Amino acid sequence: MSSSGVFKKALLSLKGKKFTGRIDVKKADGKEWRVYFCLSRLVWADGGYHPYREWQRLLEKNCPDLDTHLLDIQKSKEFECWNYHLIVSLLQRFLITKEQALSLIKIKIKQALFDIYQAEFIEKLKYDVITIEDNFPEESGLKTSVSLLKIESILMELEVEWQHWQKFGLTHLIPHYAPVIKNPVLLQQHFKGKEKTYKKLVSLLNGKYPLTEIADKLNLTIFKITVWLKPYFEQDLITLIEIEDQPVAITLIGVTNQNYKITKTTYQQLIVCVDDSSQICEIMEHIITDAGYQYLSIREPLKALSQILKRKPDLIFLDLVMPIINGYELCSQIRRVSALKDVPIIILTSNDGMIDRLRSKLVGANGFLGKPIDQEKVLAKIKSCLSGKKTTSTLDSPEILQLTTDTGK
Repeated sequence: MSSSGVFKKALLSLKGKKFTGRIDVKKADGKEWRVYFCLSRLVWADGGYHPYREWQRLLEKNCPDLDTHLLDIQKSKEFECWNYHLIVSLLQRFLITKEQALSLIKIKIKQALFDIYQAEFIEKLKYDVITIEDNFPEESGLKTSVSLLKIESILMELEVEWQHWQKFGLTHLIPHYAPVIKNPVLLQQHFKGKEKTYKKLVSLLNGKYPLTEIADKLNLTIFKITVWLKPYFEQDLITLIEIEDQPVAITLIGVTNQNYKITKTTYQQLIVCVDDSSQICEIMEHIITDAGYQYLSIREPLKALSQILKRKPDLIFLDLVMPIINGYELCSQIRRVSALKDVPIIILTSNDGMIDRLRSKLVGANGFLGKPIDQEKVLAKIKSCLSGKKTTSTLDSPEILQLTTDTGK
């Protein structure tokens, strides 16, 4: 793997050629960037991981006083570079300053180029050069240029940033991926005496926010937050996952790889965890609720059966070793109730032995999960138990619909 040699050479080769057009850069998975030039100067760049989400973040960070209700998205959707057209529109209506407009454009271009640098470092990319005669057409959204940036000046800043990422071994950590805690128990041990910091981490590292957004929330640079989290990635306590772009209410030209489908709105499935340990219950709550399910913890095993019968959950995690009544006995009681006989039960225990597994099966458990709790294993068990289980509710009707993004995954 090399440091973005092909792309850098392609950019530098345009110097002095008065090139007007764009370079399309595409990854093997279909993600694409478009970099626009006018007379061999950089005009705009867009696409990549989260075109719409990143646009919202960019506005919130650089134009905090802007009333987003004043954005003329309906008109801008007709243009290829819809977000560039919005910048021009905001500037013409004096809703943002010239300095803010220039900042938005420069940051967006640098971000896109950095993403291409990193993507090329990881894999071979496909490049297409499209020449445009004379000037950009009206429908491009680039007819009115706010600024033209020198390629070499942007590359100089970009090279410094990329060298920092290489020096600290961050090249494989994609800023647009979301961190999620993989081993909560071991991670918490690193924050003894720093409970507030750990709780803050738990609230942010839940697979919902990319590193870029977490950096903004903590008022840090993306470089600093990635360096700080790097040891926990290396110890496999935290991992990065790819997340979807935010859904767009209207079709926007230039938001690549966005398809839409209609889905029914249903109630969340309920998962119960019966465990006398408050720590285990808190960890399970974090994992389960962040995955989009309802959650109920029961710490008093003697009251478990009545609460389970009352709530009729879709899945039960059941601790094996508890006072007064153990997991085997409780599992047998649950299975004797006809209304609960088909509810999946997963036994939780630190005794991962063959005898325990066999006995769990004999009392009617559907699976076995060892401690300490591992997020990926918990989610895998949930998926395998609930994948074929249909959720029903009073909202489950063709009349109640919502628009969601379908990435084909």
